[in-house]
Amino acid sequence: MNNQSILFSFLNHLSLHNQPFVLRHNGKPPEWDDENLHQEAYNYNPELYALFSVIEIVTPEQRLRILFQLLKASRKGFSHNLRLTLESVTNFLLTILHPDKVLTVFLALKRVRANHKHTTRAILKYIFEHPECFDMTICRRPAVVDCLEHALGQNVARACAQIISLGEDETYLNQNLLRFVNDRERVKNILQLLYRYQGLQTATGDYRELHQNYTQILNNQQQRPKTVTATNRGDIAATLVHIYRAGQSEQLIEAVENYVNQAASKLPRFDGTLALVFDASASTKSYGNRQYCCLAQSVALKLVLEKCCNKLKVYQVGGTLDELPIPEGYSDIATSVLDAVKGNPDVIAIVSDGYENIYPGDLSRVVASLPQIGIETPIVFCHSKFTKQDDLELRRPSTNLPQLEFWHQEDFKNLLFSLMSIVSDKSEASLREFLLEQLSQFEKQFIVCESDLEKSKLEAIAK
Repeated sequence: MNNQSILFSFLNHLSLHNQPFVLRHNGKPPEWDDENLHQEAYNYNPELYALFSVIEIVTPEQRLRILFQLLKASRKGFSHNLRLTLESVTNFLLTILHPDKVLTVFLALKRVRANHKHTTRAILKYIFEHPECFDMTICRRPAVVDCLEHALGQNVARACAQIISLGEDETYLNQNLLRFVNDRERVKNILQLLYRYQGLQTATGDYRELHQNYTQILNNQQQRPKTVTATNRGDIAATLVHIYRAGQSEQLIEAVENYVNQAASKLPRFDGTLALVFDASASTKSYGNRQYCCLAQSVALKLVLEKCCNKLKVYQVGGTLDELPIPEGYSDIATSVLDAVKGNPDVIAIVSDGYENIYPGDLSRVVASLPQIGIETPIVFCHSKFTKQDDLELRRPSTNLPQLEFWHQEDFKNLLFSLMSIVSDKSEASLREFLLEQLSQFEKQFIVCESDLEKSKLEAIAK
C-alpha cells in the first residue's frame, strides 16, 4: 500500500469495521483482525492516527483498538508536543469508552507485556481517579488487581498495600505509587478494598453508565432525522430544493450563500489540488418526493468545496452551465475524468448519483487503463444519496474505485476528511490543526459535563 492510500484506507476502515477486540481466557495476546492495518497507520503518522479517533463516525471497537495501540507502543524519540497530543487523545478515549472495555485493554497490555511510563500512568490514573472508582473496584476486583499489579509490578503493588494496612512509613509508597495520582486518601482506601484489608462493600454497577454522559456529546455532533424529507437534509440542500422547484429569488440566493459560508467555516481547508467531476445529467433530477434532492445535495457539496479548497477545478457532466445547473443530458463521466487527469490534480472526486446512462462500463474501463499508461492520480467516487439506506446496487458505475457516500450536509466533513487523507502530505497541517481543535472542544465540553455530574451528585446527597 502506498503512502497516499494508507490514511485514506484507514479512515474509511474506522467507520465501517466493528468486529470485537477479543481477549480470551488462555493467557494469549488479544485477537484483532486488523492489527496490521493499525500498526501501519500508526507507523506512518502516529499523531493523525491518534487524532482520527476524535472523528464522530469512528466505531467504538475501533476506538478501543486505537487506545490499545497508543498504550502499547513506545514513545521514545517523540517530540514534547506529540507526546502531549497522544496523552490528550488517550484521556479522551478513557473518558468515552465503556469501563469494562477499558479494563480489557489494560489486561491485553499485560498479555503483550507493555509497561511504558505512559502506560503505567494511564492505568493508575484511571483506576484511582475514575469518578466511580470504588464501585468499579468492588464489581471488577480481580481485573482491577491484575491491571494494578501489571502497572506497578506484583511485588510493588502488594508492598504498597501492606504499608497502608500496617501504617508504616510512606516513603516507599510515595516513590512508587502516590507520585502518579492526586488523591492520597482515595488511593489508600481503594488498595484496602482490593487486598481485602477492609470488608467488601455492596456494589451498584453505576460505574458502567458514567461514560454514556460523555458519548452523548459525540452523538449530538452527528444527529440525523429519523424520517427523511426534501427539506431536512441540511439547510443548503433544503434551500436549493426550494429554488429548483419554485424558482430563484434574491432572498433564497442570499440564504444559500449564508448557509454555505456557515458550513465552510466549520470545516478544514483542503490544501491540495482537487478536480471535481460534477454530474448534473438528466438522471440527477430524480422524481416524486426526491425530485432535485440528490442534485441539490451535490450542488451544496460543490459550493462548500469551493470555499474550502483554493485549488479546485470543476468538470461538469451534463446540465446547463450555470451556478445552479438544470439537470439534462447524458452521464458521460469517463470523458470528464480523462479531461480532469490532464490537469494533473492531486485527487479526482466524482460527485454523482451513480447512474451511468451512456456507454455503460466505460468509466470502469477507463479507470482500469489509467495505471497502465503511468497515471496514478487517486480517483474517488462520491455517491449523492437521498437517505442513508439508498440501494446502490444499480448505481455503481465503477466497482474498482474507492466509494464515499453522502446524503446529509453533516456528511461533508467526513467526506472532506477522506479526500484530505489521500493527500496527507499536503493536507497534514490543516487536518492536524482541525482535529486538534475538535479535541480541544470535546475536552471543554467534558469538563462542563463533569462539573454538572458532580453538582447533581451533591444535590442528590443533600436531599
